[in-house]
Amino acid sequence: MDLRWQEEQRAFQARVLIDDDPDLALRPYRTFVGTARVVDDRRSSRTERILLTIILGAVVVSLLMAFGLAREFAALTASVTGGIALMMAVSPTPPAQRAAGWTPLLAVYRSSVLRGEAPICVTQISLDEFERLGTEGFGTVVGRPRPGSTFGLFVDDHLVWPRTPPRDAIPTDPGFGAS
Repeated sequence: MDLRWQEEQRAFQARVLIDDDPDLALRPYRTFVGTARVVDDRRSSRTERILLTIILGAVVVSLLMAFGLAREFAALTASVTGGIALMMAVSPTPPAQRAAGWTPLLAVYRSSVLRGEAPICVTQISLDEFERLGTEGFGTVVGRPRPGSTFGLFVDDHLVWPRTPPRDAIPTDPGFGAS
């Protein structure tokens, strides 16, 4: 959790509650279940890391030999590289971090939206708010909904506040009006 964002959100909530004329806009929203944060699947495999270590070690040893440094330095560099590669080969790798897949989310769309259009931002909400808001509808937004921002959503007489910093839309997020 981003503590700085939490403090900004609390300060924003306090300003909204005492402001006589907040900046309001009617926007469509949609609730769904998914992940509140984007999971980065761009991890390198163990084999790729070992090969990279060996190749870099070979390049460094070749450069040491090409510049005429003592063979002892090259041998020491090669043995350290081999030791690092061996440690990488036998050490256990931590399992990939997976985000919780069942999180109630709120997607906020542009004020004029077409069917199937991706949301501006997505944020986590509470389970009570998830049930109260329904699948999709229109609400009055206070603030500017965008990734990393602070905002709130009025639906009827209920005010919904984001629980996590809003993130960009990902391809698995539902478009507006999609079933």
